This record gives sequence, C-alpha cells and structure tokens, in this order.
Amino acid sequence: MNLIRQSVTFDNKLLDPDALKIVKKINKSGYEAYLVGGCIRDLLLGYKPKDFDIATNATPEQIQKLFKRSRIIGRRFKLVHIMFSARKFIEVATFRSTKHNQSSSIGMVLRDNYYGSLKDDVFRRDFTINGLYFDIKSSKVIDYVGGLEDLKALQINMIGNPSERFEEDPVRMIRAIRFKVKLNATIDPKLNSSIIKNSHLLSNIPPARLYEEVIKLFHNENSLEIFREISNLGILKYLFSQTQEDSFITASLVNTSERIKNGSSVTPAFLFAVLLWSAQNKRFNELKKKKMPRAELMIMASEDVIKKQVQQVMMPRWLSARVKDIWLMQLRLENHNPKKSKELLGNPRFRMAYDFFVLRSQSIDKQLKARAEYWTNIQK
Repeated sequence: MNLIRQSVTFDNKLLDPDALKIVKKINKSGYEAYLVGGCIRDLLLGYKPKDFDIATNATPEQIQKLFKRSRIIGRRFKLVHIMFSARKFIEVATFRSTKHNQSSSIGMVLRDNYYGSLKDDVFRRDFTINGLYFDIKSSKVIDYVGGLEDLKALQINMIGNPSERFEEDPVRMIRAIRFKVKLNATIDPKLNSSIIKNSHLLSNIPPARLYEEVIKLFHNENSLEIFREISNLGILKYLFSQTQEDSFITASLVNTSERIKNGSSVTPAFLFAVLLWSAQNKRFNELKKKKMPRAELMIMASEDVIKKQVQQVMMPRWLSARVKDIWLMQLRLENHNPKKSKELLGNPRFRMAYDFFVLRSQSIDKQLKARAEYWTNIQK
C-alpha cells in the first residue's frame, strides 16, 4: 500500500485544545506524536469526536515524566492517561511493534509491550478507517493502508488477515458492526464471512470487558439495527444467549435511540432488564409448579437468569439490583392498590419501572394498556 500524506484543514471547533497541547509538548520534547484513530475518522466526516487519542514513539515512562497529572494503565498493553479533570482524560499510546509479546493458545494477544515505529503501529490497528494519523505540524493526514479511500467509500476493511486479527482480539468483530451502523457503511464481504466464522471466539473474552462493549453497542441512535446485525452474524448468542428479538425488544431499542436523539438520559439497567425480560418470564413459568408467592418466584427466576447472564457479560451488583427492582415492580404496577399508589410513585425506581411497563403495554402485553393509562394519569 502506498503512503499518502494528504493536507487537510479541520474546523477548530471540532478539535480538542487539550489534545493539541499534549501533542505539541511531546513534539517539543523531541518525540514524534500524532492524533490517531477514531478522532481523525470522525473529523474527516465532519463529526465532533467524543475522544481524542494520541500515538507517539515516547515510552509510557517517558510520557509520564512529561505530564505530572498522568498515570500508566493496562497489562495487555501499557497506556498513559493524562488527566484534566475528574471526568476527562486523554489517552496516549506508544507505537506498537509488529511483534507480539505473549499470545494464548488460540492466538489472543495477552501481553503486547514491544514498541515500534509509526509504520509498525499502523499495521497493528484494526480497520483501515481507524489507521489514520494527523501530524499537527504539517496539517497532513498520514495514510499507509488506504483508509482515506475506504472512508470516502464508507467501506469497513480490516488491516491484515481478518481471521488472524479476530484471533488476536475477538472484540474487533463487535467494533466492525458498531462502525458499520454508526457510519452507515458497508462491510467487506470477506470480513463479514470471517465474523460469522469466528464469532465463537467472543466466548474467550472476559465478561467485564464485554460489559463496556455492550453499552457502546446499544446506547446510541441505531440500537435496533445493531441488535439485528449481531443477531444475523451469530454474535448475539455469545453476549445474550437467553435473548431473541420480540416486539418488546424492538419497541424498547427504538425508544432508547429516540431518547438519545432527544438528549434524554438512558441507563444500562433498563437495557439489561429489556434484553432479559423474556428469559425471566420463561424461568418464572418453569418455577410456577412450586407453590410460592409470585414475588418470591420472580426473585428466584431473576437470580437464575442473571446468574447465567453474568457468565457472558458482567453485570455489576448495582446493575443487577436495579434490573431486579424493575422486574419486581412490574407485579405492583400490574396489581395496583389505589391506597399504595402514592407510596409507589415515591420509589426512586418508579420511573424506570413505569417506562418499562408502558412499553410492555404497547408491545407484548397489550392487555395492560388500561393499567398503564392509570399510572400515566395518576402522575398528573
């Protein structure tokens, strides 16, 4: 692939001044440093990036010496986080070598702290559209892998052999789908086939890491499209094996995307409660033969479903507790007691449970419509 250096002028309103300061300081100290990856992709498309990443030939220890408010993180590959506030940091990575420090028996990279040149680093990145670097000194985008051309065509192509790259890090399959939907792009047919062939590798990823990826997948403006993509490509069963699309999931994912478009808040608890509701119902019905109160049966069913789910995607304790609250409150919303309505309205989980209940009444449980209207009216 031929090296391309393309001059470009970005809108200053889209650039992060803190990221520019970091690059300038590293350059001034005698090292190379570039803005890299998704931020360049988004800038070239005219979007304001959420994050700005930096790549440099300085080692993590050298970077840390330059910035007082910084910390080295990571075991698989060391990175530096430069802190600007309690919520804001910018990530700086040292150029990676084409060597792997340590891989598992199935090819997954476990340790990766060999450092290299900019050209080495390019070929360690995942997709061509993420393999672009911006040199702020010359105002040029550096492209070794045809990323500019693929970005223009809105095509998702892997850098290197897809199967080998997925063996190194199976999460790249999830990222491919997320980028496809986010950018309204197409995925190279060979890449698509490789995802189907290698989707089982996701079962080797720690549940804690997949939790973060799931939030990125579904908390966006195209969550239903993403759900259908991961289902069609065989990925869903390695994230949510107890889940299949139904009218409730469809309505809820559309609702989530609309809330995000409108700037309203969303929570992982609602997402997990929706995706696992059918499984919870199924388990509840299996346990019905036990002569116990409905609430106790629902608690047992909830715990069984969550126990199975966390083997695939982690659910922090606060999250599983809120999911159970949403589910248990459905019983109280279904069998409303007018004398206790005000008490329920004051419950901190009421709003989530109410939204969940309304979506149920509009999709799979339409016999609940009158009850949903009652709870809507009483809030007025």
